[in-house]
Amino acid sequence: MKFTSIPEAYSSFNSPLVYEFESEQEAKDLLVEITDLATNEVIGRKKLYAATAGSIDIAPYLRRRAIATLPENIAGCGIVEMGTQIKVRVTVDGTASSSRNFIAAKVAPDTHYRLLTHQLAQRTMARDEFDLIAYFAMPDAVVEVVVEATGKENQSLSLEASGGHHVIALTAASFDSATEDLKVKIIIDGEEVSVIDYEIKPNLKGARRIAWMNSDFSPEVYTFPLRKSILVEAARKRIATLWGSEAAEVEHYNQLKLLSAYEPESQIEALQEILCSPKVWLVTGSTVENIDLRTERMLHANSEGMGIVELDIRSAQEGVRL
Repeated sequence: MKFTSIPEAYSSFNSPLVYEFESEQEAKDLLVEITDLATNEVIGRKKLYAATAGSIDIAPYLRRRAIATLPENIAGCGIVEMGTQIKVRVTVDGTASSSRNFIAAKVAPDTHYRLLTHQLAQRTMARDEFDLIAYFAMPDAVVEVVVEATGKENQSLSLEASGGHHVIALTAASFDSATEDLKVKIIIDGEEVSVIDYEIKPNLKGARRIAWMNSDFSPEVYTFPLRKSILVEAARKRIATLWGSEAAEVEHYNQLKLLSAYEPESQIEALQEILCSPKVWLVTGSTVENIDLRTERMLHANSEGMGIVELDIRSAQEGVRL
């Protein structure tokens, strides 16, 4: 048994990943297994009957394995696991392929580095909140992430990073309470390639911070500063009794309409990707919870290159207030 075609390392598991193989022996039943090398767990099997050759697209197995989710709580700056990368090996009739790292983002084969966030490089967040920034770098790249804090005292820290598709968590909580600004620098092979600046200040009372996955299958977080309206929904299920009808069950949900700040076109386009995200989260301080996105379309009306986005969200669980 030998492999005749194997996908390139760091290909996206959101595209087909086809392994092809053949044998010079007589036809027989072939067992194909896909192993997650981080846990040595078999995550997929396929059996071919009376075969001398075959193929398997492992991408659907990897998508089920690497489900994108936000950490439940982020206490400090660091690299976080979000299902953006998985290392696997395929075995056919006892013959193992070479191991491969596959990632969520779709990047060109000759890409050495790419920042995978689509929002502006100047951002705002509260001291107890966090932001998430994703990047891709080839495995032979030397990656360094430096976070600098300014305030009454200047502080900095360096994060251990590596090549691949990774997500950086950033928060002012890693520094003293007088921190006014953060500057995040991503350095590849000694060259500063990306800089993102944060102003640290409290939110408005009605502000809500929303997280989603962008078109590069990477997380984004943004604070909608204004709450336009609150809708309370209640549905009663009734049963008939000898004395008439009465409520047997009451479902109660809370829905909000949020407004973005007046933003330039590039930021509005980044916010519109919320509509296509498979999951959306409400971020409160350093914790996250699932929410139900009720907006199905957005009307983009530019005014001198600036615009605003309206978003309707509802609690994913009955009775939870947003």
